[in-house]
Amino acid sequence: MRFSILMACFLWSAWSQASTQELSAKVIELRKEVELLNDEYKTEREKVLNDIKVLSIQKAELASNLRNEEIREKQLLEKMNKLKKEIGESSIESQELRPLIQQTAQSLAVWVEASLPFKQKERLASIQSLQDKMQKNEISVLKAANQLWALIEDEKRLARETSLHRQSIPVDGKMHLAEVVKVGMLFLYFKTDSGQVGMALKDQSGWLYRSFEQTAKQEKTLAFFESLKKQIRQGAFEIPTTI
Repeated sequence: MRFSILMACFLWSAWSQASTQELSAKVIELRKEVELLNDEYKTEREKVLNDIKVLSIQKAELASNLRNEEIREKQLLEKMNKLKKEIGESSIESQELRPLIQQTAQSLAVWVEASLPFKQKERLASIQSLQDKMQKNEISVLKAANQLWALIEDEKRLARETSLHRQSIPVDGKMHLAEVVKVGMLFLYFKTDSGQVGMALKDQSGWLYRSFEQTAKQEKTLAFFESLKKQIRQGAFEIPTTI
């Protein structure tokens, strides 16, 4: 009987140690991911600058858009740095890591809400789903951490890519299923089936989809769409940055 008790204690200790080691390894991995964010964002910003130069965007308009993007990047990076510090100071107990992950998920949601209106509902729904599962304790800390970093990687990928998609957008008070081109997370252009061509603009009330009135801007945008359809991604493209 005494031997059985000792054996059970030994097995429980071994299992607890393995679980703690697994969680510790995940914390270390998360810390490394956070440390890489600063360098990755610098790299992405440089790439966006190069892409914008290729697209011949006017300096004054570029400076304004970059300032807005830098503000959003700074806000998220501050949250990431705070998470890094707290991970380094906290223990590896799951109940201590859970609020850190929840806080970072909320910061990511704020980031998405301030970004281009590209599939925002879907992106926010993914974050909300993770938050709901954590609130209801339906997901482990390790799995939540994996899903959160996957969402962050998705946002970083969107900031790198210039791509063609279809999504429903409101133009002149009506919903349209339109082709849209996303230039990183700086510009979003659209072309509706009814022939309207324009871009997304942000004012104090939020994002609006406005059609170009000038024929030259319409033609430049349509040429850009056709180039992407033909997978021509090299060369100089002149696209409008204002209505």
